[in-house]
Amino acid sequence: MSNIQLENINLQRNKQTVLQNIQVSLNSDDFILMTGQNGSGKSTFLRIIAGLLKPDGFKLIQNDTQQSWATAKKFLRQYFCYLHQTPYLFSGTVQDNIAYGLKYQGLSKTEIEHKVDEALELIKLQHLAQRHSFALSGGEKQRVAIARSWVIHPDFILLDEPFANMDKHSRHNTYAIINQLKEENIGIILTSHDPHHGELNFNKQLHLYQGQLSEKFYQ
Repeated sequence: MSNIQLENINLQRNKQTVLQNIQVSLNSDDFILMTGQNGSGKSTFLRIIAGLLKPDGFKLIQNDTQQSWATAKKFLRQYFCYLHQTPYLFSGTVQDNIAYGLKYQGLSKTEIEHKVDEALELIKLQHLAQRHSFALSGGEKQRVAIARSWVIHPDFILLDEPFANMDKHSRHNTYAIINQLKEENIGIILTSHDPHHGELNFNKQLHLYQGQLSEKFYQ
């Protein structure tokens, strides 16, 4: 995936406008910080572009070809990976969780083990490889969820308020991991109600207010 245009994204709930005529251009090397107050529709926007929530209006354009929602949602689910604010981990070890998606890619056991080791190194949790997921802290769970997404190499990772309820140390560690994703040319959209994330190397900022989107660019 190189560049896609998302246009005319509209959504109403209970006769209230949630998203109104949203238009955005996404490049596979973008690192986008999306801000807005709690309840402004940030999570809803991410779920739409992950192909998980059908909007009232939607248009995707890639290579001068326009796709409706019916065809676009398959494309979006293939290239975009959405991570919820509260990470959902399966019952099992950290290693098991990271390996989960790889088991459906026709890889050998040795290849899976190698990729899991790389993911554990990325998130600096090699020492917790055999720990049960339910025994992890909130920050550790978030890092494992990021690793589980990274290991299947999506074009975009969508992070929904990933720093919620993290202490300063966990936040600093997660900043470093997310910046590393950017260095590996994985596109990132990260939502936050807090616009101050000076340690993140984002190149674009979107702000959602009353259902409408404004945009800033950074060098």
